[in-house]
Amino acid sequence: MISIGFRCWMDRFTFVVLTGSQDEPEIIEYNHIKIPQQNSRAEQLYWFKKEVHGILDKHSVVSGCFKATEPISKTKDLHRAEVEGVLQIAGISHPQKTIIESRIKSQLNKNTNARKAKYLDELLEGDLNKLKGANYNEACLAALSGLPK
Repeated sequence: MISIGFRCWMDRFTFVVLTGSQDEPEIIEYNHIKIPQQNSRAEQLYWFKKEVHGILDKHSVVSGCFKATEPISKTKDLHRAEVEGVLQIAGISHPQKTIIESRIKSQLNKNTNARKAKYLDELLEGDLNKLKGANYNEACLAALSGLPK
């Protein structure tokens, strides 16, 4: 089974593609990519959709998830919301019809072994050490939530 996790910002995104299980995940691909800023916002979002399609073309993703903005967030980032919306459209408009679901951190934790003490930290120190750091943590957790336990 292959799972993909995303974390979006207004001007960049991170993705992590994993296979295996939550106890023994294996990295297939990961990247942190900046959205080109020289174009209009519509062109940026179109570029992003094509990038997501390229990633999905490369992998037979079964499950997709992204770390969404928390509802209690004091600052609502509308540009991030645009990117997250295009992400969902990119998944469902792709020939694989990949549903990429939004989850807040508590939902991601509920769907993974991350609720166990320091689970993610332990994985990031060991098998997933390439994904250690702020840019990858939430995308990694999102990808893990799509793997079987």
